[in-house]
Amino acid sequence: MNLKTSLKMKDLDYYIKKFAQLHTDASPKRWSELTCHRAPHKPLLLLSILDLFAQKVVNANLLEITNDFGELFLLYWSKIMTQGQRGNLALPFFHLQYEKFWHLVPQKGKENILSNLRQMRSIHQLIDLIVGACLDDELFFLLQNEKNQNLLRVVLIETYFSSKLRPLLIEQGKTNIEAYYYSQLLLRQSTKAEISDKGEISSEYRTAIRNQGFRRAVVTAYQHRCAFCGIRMLTPEGRTVVEAAHIIPWSTSRNDNIDNGLSLCRLCHWSFDEGLMSVSENLAVLISSRLTFGNNVPGHLQTLAGRGIITPFQDEFFPAKEVLKWHRNNVFYR
Repeated sequence: MNLKTSLKMKDLDYYIKKFAQLHTDASPKRWSELTCHRAPHKPLLLLSILDLFAQKVVNANLLEITNDFGELFLLYWSKIMTQGQRGNLALPFFHLQYEKFWHLVPQKGKENILSNLRQMRSIHQLIDLIVGACLDDELFFLLQNEKNQNLLRVVLIETYFSSKLRPLLIEQGKTNIEAYYYSQLLLRQSTKAEISDKGEISSEYRTAIRNQGFRRAVVTAYQHRCAFCGIRMLTPEGRTVVEAAHIIPWSTSRNDNIDNGLSLCRLCHWSFDEGLMSVSENLAVLISSRLTFGNNVPGHLQTLAGRGIITPFQDEFFPAKEVLKWHRNNVFYR
């Protein structure tokens, strides 16, 4: 069967119906009316996939389990679920195979294990058994088109989420796409990186795009390592221990260039913002005498004094000398 004949059988209308009739856990006791009393895992996974296609990062019909994929899923999850409910990408990634348009690709030698498996408990198990997943060729072809992406997005949001959540999910999708392009501008070392403004957008929306894009660019440049203590920890779900810190705050500099940023773990980030840590002209960690003030027990932070910082993978992303000097003169307590 050639592609043209196949597309007549599995056209856009076919996938609209498939997206609107996902097999999801339905229980008023477990799921609130906000998600139409149904588990939101599969719809949120599919929204994340639509974002990847919109970002034009899917070049082949194989969706792998990457940090970026996991982060998109968690961004949607945190937008609509309470803090105590943790999202697990492994569940929808595995169980979506029963919708027939999602085909799991097993790791070499794990084919029999996967074919006999009925439950998936964790990301660790998923990665151990699965390379990724392929879509129907017809669906992969249709998702190259922005109009098709948007139509399927509407189907998911209007079918599985209440009217209260729909605007939040639409905004999060737009933010994910805009933030990705903003991060790519920053990573290309554009000195005129601007958030595209299609019509009137709120300052809150613009801030969300900028924050997410800056964080992604800086953390990528430092390969998810803390510039001060060197820690790199990522959960299989895509959560990272590091954050993006402005050296000169955005409120003062209006500068999102990567050379005005540092990738720092939460403790080092807080200490840097409070002036308890800084960076010397020769890119060594500086520790303030106030770190041991009073009854403070700074632990391992003291051992970082004089140690060279972890630098980005490209020289042009190194922190700029003038912004480091500003921090030493205006924030750091000597």
